[in-house]
Amino acid sequence: MKETKRTIKVSEHIRLDTRPGSAKWQARVKLADGSWHRFSTKTESIERATEVAMKFFYTSEDRLKNNLPQSTRKFRRVAEFARDRMQEELRSGSGHIVYKDYITALDKYLIPFFGSYDVANINAKALVDFGKWRTEQLGRKAHHSTINTHNTALNRVLDEAEQRGWITHAIRPKPINDGIKTESRGSFTKEEYKTIYEALRTFHKASDNPNTQATREVLRNYVLVLANTGMRHGTEALNLKWKNLLWIKEEDQTYLGLFVAGKTGQRPLIARDRAIRPLERQLELNPNLKGKTLDEVIESKCEDYVFVTRYGERAARPNLSRNFETLLKSLKIVYGADGKKRTLYSWRHFYATLDLQRGISTHALSRQMGNSTGVLDRFYSKLSPFMNPGLHSGRDQQEQRNAAKTATEPQQATTKAEGDRELQEAPVANQTVPAQAAGTSDQPAAPKTSAHEKAFDLFDVGKLSEKALLITVGAERSGFELAEDLRLRTLTAFEDGRLSEDAMIKLLS
Repeated sequence: MKETKRTIKVSEHIRLDTRPGSAKWQARVKLADGSWHRFSTKTESIERATEVAMKFFYTSEDRLKNNLPQSTRKFRRVAEFARDRMQEELRSGSGHIVYKDYITALDKYLIPFFGSYDVANINAKALVDFGKWRTEQLGRKAHHSTINTHNTALNRVLDEAEQRGWITHAIRPKPINDGIKTESRGSFTKEEYKTIYEALRTFHKASDNPNTQATREVLRNYVLVLANTGMRHGTEALNLKWKNLLWIKEEDQTYLGLFVAGKTGQRPLIARDRAIRPLERQLELNPNLKGKTLDEVIESKCEDYVFVTRYGERAARPNLSRNFETLLKSLKIVYGADGKKRTLYSWRHFYATLDLQRGISTHALSRQMGNSTGVLDRFYSKLSPFMNPGLHSGRDQQEQRNAAKTATEPQQATTKAEGDRELQEAPVANQTVPAQAAGTSDQPAAPKTSAHEKAFDLFDVGKLSEKALLITVGAERSGFELAEDLRLRTLTAFEDGRLSEDAMIKLLS
């Protein structure tokens, strides 16, 4: 005879059920929010099962009065919900790449330690115990950035638990971060950059292994693109596809634009012109795209990854890093003068340093690199004396006079750059110096946008009203023109709701 499900109504809020194949009673208890909580009473006795169910019901009522969750779940189960949610967002394209790091943190550290905890029982002591366990697993104190990743992953689980009513905000623990502070990575000088890209031209010939040769061919182009875009090594660069490239036309100029997917989602950036030839060489390596021009591939919205070997395989991050370290060892420049080790990620630091030397504002640079201005200020402000040595040595006045003089011969300077292959590949900072006003002293004129930048700084912190900003920058005066980085700040202010559409039009038109 086929077994059927049995149900007993104990009260309006309590039900007892048996499932086919089991004589033990399952309890269903209705919570204050109208949801039903199901659990096993672990007994075949109706009387005992009723007692267990009623005890849970009255306990849950007491917990509600004390601002505690009426029911809870094991951390492992809640973490699975949080992981599934992130994986679904990644599949749909709405999730951030950094979700992969959070999922790894859950699988490798958080679930192994907290898995059997009731999520409502994770408190400050449990977090301290977890920190000690993590140190044992790593064999050292975790870095500040690693703990940040773990804390964010933990918060994703706690968010899930709070949304489902398994914890309350009142008992939610606050993650701590006592990790080793991250220092800025080592960088390269322009001279070292030249040494490296010259060595990369023949580096692949130093190996007899075909796979190593193929990786080093990609490495040459990879390094030049990193140094001339500021994109992140690994996540952003190796996920770049040809469809993510586009030409940006502005008046009579054309620029190469890219869309990269980083920690904060997708963002646009502009590549220096020196990145174009390495990308063309990378195109020639791809067996599926040989014979096609860069224009044709960009136009076709090709789905192929950019950094593939001559065998059509995407270059592996560990292989690129290992071969780059081998190159630096052969050149005896693994460590810089500051004692810091250089890696492929150092090209991002190199890019930022050169742009700041050119006078690019941290606000404009933050949009290009996907960092906040606070991060850029924190990492690079201490290097400012080395970034602008002419300013601190007192030589900048003479340098600017010389630059102003040569600026009157643009055709001659252009011809030199076009004829010098080394200059084409090296990201030399060509700083624009404003022309001096007629009839003034020999002091160089201040940049036209300096007062404008100050006005925007005051507006951003609320010390200048919208009307005062328009007057200060002279938005309604004849011949007014806003610098490119300030045009970007205008759009950002409008996007954030701090600037009206009318004011935006006046600033941009």
